[in-house]
This record gives sequence, structure tokens and C-alpha cells, in this order.
Amino acid sequence: MDLQIFGKIIREKRNALRLRQEELSEKSGVAIKTIHSIELGKGNPALKTILRIFTILELDFIVVSSKQNT
Repeated sequence: MDLQIFGKIIREKRNALRLRQEELSEKSGVAIKTIHSIELGKGNPALKTILRIFTILELDFIVVSSKQNT
């Protein structure tokens, strides 16, 4: 998984929903530092963390995975 592309997808979707990182953190229960790191393409987030973020952003793991392969 390309973490740079993954982070970009998360950031773009969050911005499209007009959510600040702080709001995403509160709603998902994921630390803001973790969200910031993910959006920068750093770190290696746990699947549990990814799923929490995806739930709030209404993202589908399969769709995001396929976007990375284009």
C-alpha cells in the first residue's frame, strides 16, 4: 500500500466532507496526531484505526485499494 496515496485519499475525503482533523479525531476516536501522520503518508496505521476513519468518512476499503492501483 502506498501510504502517500492513501493519506491523500483520506485528506481529500475529509476536506470534501468539510471536516477538520480535530473533528475527525473526535468522531472516530483516533488521536489527531495519528490522523495527521496518516494524511502525511507516514507511519503504518493499524487496520482497526483505518476502519474507524473509513466509517466516519464513509469510505470503502476495496474502493480505496483499487484507486491505489491506477
